[in-house]
Amino acid sequence: MSAAEVIEMIEKLPPTERATVRAYLATKEKTMPTPDEPKTIRYMSTAEADRISEQVFDQHKELFRRLAQ
Repeated sequence: MSAAEVIEMIEKLPPTERATVRAYLATKEKTMPTPDEPKTIRYMSTAEADRISEQVFDQHKELFRRLAQ
């Protein structure tokens, strides 16, 4: 689907739905770098990485057991 098709679909939406799209895009614009803006690398804390890894290993114990064989 092209950008023009997406724009056309958005223009056909009722005003309340267009407002939802507008609000979504406003939040995305705050977090998306512009093409000329250098990309930054974001890091998570060690504590957060440890917490997430524990969740992954807990949820997939059987898979990791099989991979270890």
